[in-house]
Amino acid sequence: MTYIKSQTWDLTTGRAYPLKDLFKPGSNYVQVLNRIIKEQMKQQQIVTLEPFKSISPDQDYYIADKALVIYFQLYDLTAYAFGFPMFVISVFDIQEIIDENGPLGKMAVNSL
Repeated sequence: MTYIKSQTWDLTTGRAYPLKDLFKPGSNYVQVLNRIIKEQMKQQQIVTLEPFKSISPDQDYYIADKALVIYFQLYDLTAYAFGFPMFVISVFDIQEIIDENGPLGKMAVNSL
């Protein structure tokens, strides 16, 4: 069985960032991400093993190209043949709830 695991660190402080620490305290980040993921599942016509309910508060993720990528392990959401389901979410789509001092906050700044 193959697994994917990623970690986000601040290399200057050595601090690791679980998913919840990317967002403002008390924000409804799980519900916001669930809504976006459900929309993407519908657009991509992803067939799930069971109806999608929710990500976990410590869901697997990585950050790339001004985006948060939420992903699931094999069989967590879909059949093996679909591979690892990944959902790319632009930082600009979740800008209201991200912690400005965290890794996503630094990416949400428009620069030329």
